[in-house]
Amino acid sequence: MKNQDLPKGKKLNKKQLRSITGGLMDCIDPMTGGCRKISIGCAQLQCRPIIDPL
Repeated sequence: MKNQDLPKGKKLNKKQLRSITGGLMDCIDPMTGGCRKISIGCAQLQCRPIIDPL
């Protein structure tokens, strides 16, 4: 999603910004292309831990 500069736009607070992205963090490092951290809160599937069912 590109940054858009809207003349009549209102700045959103942190809670509102998080709800737009679904509450998930961007865990990919743009320089390396790898995961910065592995967590269930990551938006990318490759950065989420694998849960094995018993």
